Amino acid sequence: HGLPLRPCTGTARAHDTLHPLSFTLSVPSTQCLHRMPLPPPQGRYRPTSQPDADRAGDQQGIIMSSGNTAVSIRNGKGDGEGGKDGLVEEPPFMERMANRMNGNLMGAYFRLGYSIGSRPRSWIAGALVLCLLLTIGNFAPGPKNENRGEKLWVPAGTQAQDDKVFVDSLYGSTARFGDVIVKVPGGGDALEPKIFALLATLVARIEATSIMWDGKNITWEEQCYRIGPSCTISHPLKAFANPADYDTKAKILATMNTKPAPLDLVTSRDIYLDSVVGGITKDGAGNLESASALRIGFLTKLNEKEVKGETEDKRGDAYEQVILDTLNAGVPGLDLTFAVTRSFSDEIGGAITSDLLFLQVAIVLILSYAALMLSKWDEGCVGSRVALTFSGIAAIGMSIGSAYGLCSYMGLFFSPLMNVLPFLLLGIGVDDMFVIVNSYDLVDKSLDLPTRIAKTLASAGASITVTSLTDVLAFVIGSNTSLPALRNFCFYAAFGILFVFIYQVTFFVGWLTLDEWRRSKSKADCLCCVQVPMNACCACCKGRPDGQTRMAAFMGDTLGEFLTKMPVKVAVILVFAALALAGFVGCSRMEIDADVNDFIPFGSYLKPWVDDSNAMFRALGDDISVYSRYKDVHTADGAAVMEASSAAFKADPFVSTSSVNSWIDEFNIHRNATGAFTYTSLYTWLRSDVGASYRSDIVWKNVSNNVPNEGIVSTRMQGNHIKSDKSLDKVESMDSLRRNLNDVSNNADGNVFAYSSAWLNYEQYKAIETEAIRNISSTMAVMVVIIALLIVTPSAVAVVCLVLCLIIINIIGYMNFWGLSFDSVTIIMLVIALGLAVDYSAHIGRAYMEMQGTPDERLKGCLSNMGVAVFNGAMSTFLAVLLLGIGSQSYVFITFFKQLFLCIVFGLGHGLILLPVLMSLAAPKAYSEAVHM
Repeated sequence: HGLPLRPCTGTARAHDTLHPLSFTLSVPSTQCLHRMPLPPPQGRYRPTSQPDADRAGDQQGIIMSSGNTAVSIRNGKGDGEGGKDGLVEEPPFMERMANRMNGNLMGAYFRLGYSIGSRPRSWIAGALVLCLLLTIGNFAPGPKNENRGEKLWVPAGTQAQDDKVFVDSLYGSTARFGDVIVKVPGGGDALEPKIFALLATLVARIEATSIMWDGKNITWEEQCYRIGPSCTISHPLKAFANPADYDTKAKILATMNTKPAPLDLVTSRDIYLDSVVGGITKDGAGNLESASALRIGFLTKLNEKEVKGETEDKRGDAYEQVILDTLNAGVPGLDLTFAVTRSFSDEIGGAITSDLLFLQVAIVLILSYAALMLSKWDEGCVGSRVALTFSGIAAIGMSIGSAYGLCSYMGLFFSPLMNVLPFLLLGIGVDDMFVIVNSYDLVDKSLDLPTRIAKTLASAGASITVTSLTDVLAFVIGSNTSLPALRNFCFYAAFGILFVFIYQVTFFVGWLTLDEWRRSKSKADCLCCVQVPMNACCACCKGRPDGQTRMAAFMGDTLGEFLTKMPVKVAVILVFAALALAGFVGCSRMEIDADVNDFIPFGSYLKPWVDDSNAMFRALGDDISVYSRYKDVHTADGAAVMEASSAAFKADPFVSTSSVNSWIDEFNIHRNATGAFTYTSLYTWLRSDVGASYRSDIVWKNVSNNVPNEGIVSTRMQGNHIKSDKSLDKVESMDSLRRNLNDVSNNADGNVFAYSSAWLNYEQYKAIETEAIRNISSTMAVMVVIIALLIVTPSAVAVVCLVLCLIIINIIGYMNFWGLSFDSVTIIMLVIALGLAVDYSAHIGRAYMEMQGTPDERLKGCLSNMGVAVFNGAMSTFLAVLLLGIGSQSYVFITFFKQLFLCIVFGLGHGLILLPVLMSLAAPKAYSEAVHM
């Protein structure tokens, strides 16, 4: 590898019993290489070697000595492997390829480590300069924040998004909503005169709300959203002309049981009873007898403005806050549950923001645990590594700033989902810290410091390259998704992990070098000017006679020794096979069930409202409308299409027929005819009291002097889906109505179409199955490719990949047992969990390949050398996410905790128990470069 060889000191003598050109070198040196000529080999052969021997070229033999151990490489018969003239055949192609890949990788890291060990301050400064240049992007141009649901979770290029653009341009964005469910305290019949009187009081208070905005008093009449001339508000009282009409229960029941439906005396439309009365009981004739809840629904104006990528409606928020204050004050004698538009952003955003406090506590916990486990307490204050741990956490912070800054330069928007990323980077970064420091502690202390740092990076750098590169490419591949929030998260995560890797092997290793300078001079940790004795502070901190840590001794001598027994190996395989079988069962039961209500935190006032709505108002689901687009609806063909579309709308099995309000049907009833009509006749009807409620459903091209001169741009029919709880049922309701409208004669151009703002979520639900399959399969494919390229040996690659597959199956399967299903959040968290799972297996697999000896000796060795780092890395991650499981109220963070908990449990179990057992049974040949190291 181009490294200088130190000349051997000592005397080479001919061995009495071996070939005259074989020699044994016995010297009290640390390690040296002694070259001498050998006769040309016959064919493609290599010299016979003992386990500690190095490679030989065509014309040279190499004698290697370590300590006082003599090793001979000879061209003759001896006690090694036999072959032609004492030579054995060259290794197979895959073995040579593995050795070459491993040698090149470790050689590159050796040179990097030697450079850092020689000039640590230069590398630290270089890392800081890079971080500074990238972090500037967080301020100029600065991140583009995005919190609009349709921009985050709706797949790009969907029909619903295209339809939204058209609908919003003509009818305006969806109005802000408010909903109040009124119950009798302690339960009881809500169809009582006193409850109706209290309901009237509550409605009056809502309609009396007002705010001062820009020096003007904004009243209900100005802020309410109008359909026709009237404010849009629904409640049972609209069927009664005055209080005297509901002063007895008999009068209330008589009006409520009006056939075909009670009449809204304000809009002259039918009142859909199930929308304003809930928990209904009926008699044998189907007449209403009692109800457990009443409902008030209202709409207010939406005045959105976009500011730095964020949409805001400060006036609407302020007005709704006054309404919330009114509802929170309540009305004595009524039990209220309620929600308005701002409730969701307030409650969900508040929960996520409050959980960011856990990040600060998590950093302290990780810092404490890492400092405790990285330090060599048998050396007292000299062996303490608190300052070094700080530098590692700082490197992770630098990677977060660099990733965010680079993504800002690239114009990638920042969403609330990115708040999860620091937990991911903390877990990966601390794991890298443990691997690097653990490798350093295993290096021969008699070597000079630059060489020790070089040998540390040669071993640890190769190991964390496997995990980091796998994670980065998994997220890069995962960015090929149709969900914008997931796509940008994958970019942020990929860059974050890349910078964690870069800063750990440069910045952190530089500080490791400086910290070792401090230790070599017996300086105290954090107080490097103070010289202290290198002694354990108490008896419990004293080291073991063999120099191993207690954890390393447990991993190698206790756990490793236990796993070497054949009955134990069989038992391990059977136990993990049973776990995998249960995981398969769980996988088969996983469902796609995304519900935006899952994001509502526990304890929120929205939870009772959601529960009451689902329990008592089961008939009506989301609003849905059918639109025409640039269609001549007044012609015979156009009117026929609209009439057929109205019929298809009402006949759809997922639409509540009685909820449909069709302007074409009502207009035909008014004129007592069907087919063609004049624009003037339609316009006149809309200006009348009877047709006024449909006035906002028609958009004219131009109206001047009360005459529609140029025709109609668009029309609208409104209704509701039937209520459904399952995501797939909602997707089917969207697809069903689209199919039925497409089947309408003369509508092949799709200019009569259905749209609902709720369909933006339905499009997300529809994409989840595809996204889940794509992300899981692509992540797995990347893992296999990277592991194959960096481990190479087929049997080792197969074992590591098998274990990774089992981990993934168990994570997904046990997600089902824990009450999780596939949605946009669990897919993202699953990719994160899979990325972390690679660390636990890849580190152990590579450590096994670097160990020499029998399969069982290699099993114990890899656990002793790498098991401690893997366990500590997992435990530090677990401490961070444990806080989320204990105190978080956010669905995002609770889901993150559950999936990461499964990742850690199954990752550690498979990585520290099953993988070493399988590797010892497969017994792939160790890298020859392990001899050099």
